[in-house]
Amino acid sequence: MSDIDVGEYCRQVEDYLTRVNGGHLVRIVGPGFDAVRRWAEEGIPLRIAYRGIDHRAERHQAGNARRPLRVEFCDADVRDVYEQWHRAVGLATGQSAEPGETPAQELRRPSLSKHLDRVLERLGRVAGRLELSEELRDGVSAMMTELGAMRETARGARGPERDPHVARLAMMDRELVALARSACSSELMTAARRDAELDLASYRARLSGDSWTNALAATVDQLLRDRLGLPTLEL
Repeated sequence: MSDIDVGEYCRQVEDYLTRVNGGHLVRIVGPGFDAVRRWAEEGIPLRIAYRGIDHRAERHQAGNARRPLRVEFCDADVRDVYEQWHRAVGLATGQSAEPGETPAQELRRPSLSKHLDRVLERLGRVAGRLELSEELRDGVSAMMTELGAMRETARGARGPERDPHVARLAMMDRELVALARSACSSELMTAARRDAELDLASYRARLSGDSWTNALAATVDQLLRDRLGLPTLEL
């Protein structure tokens, strides 16, 4: 059980959802309140909840939906992002597959071509943001050139044919994070570290030494991605 103030947590999520819905207020009640209350009680940081809402909102808006997004429809995305964050910072979620059962993440084989399309679209937005440093924009543009070539050669790749591309994407993802760290301002790094410590506050007693250092670094990296609009290249 988390010590998060459930009422305040719900208000923050409601405010964020209102912004996502273009100012249309959708009250968090009924099933929506139950979902958000569980997020709070399980200690899901607000920034993780926001990221999950954003993921669901992208699909909602791409489908030309006429009605505003409801928060209960974001539950699966919030939990997926939370699971990814847990793995990134080296925390166990307590969820494991039964003997002989393949985890759901391994059962899903996302389309490499569609993944590259989404990555290139988001990197294109970053490259066009003139307020970002020239170093970051040039580095992103160079990555887009390589990823564009990869998209052409990866069309129709199946099974083992995908493996070299997936391995290269993982390496490029690490390069992208390193680029973000080197190119961002000291003010942004300081703010990201402060927010990372807040996100990890409820886990501080369980983390020490290298575990805390690694968790903090992974959370800072994710916050930099969010603030710079950088996608995850790794598939």
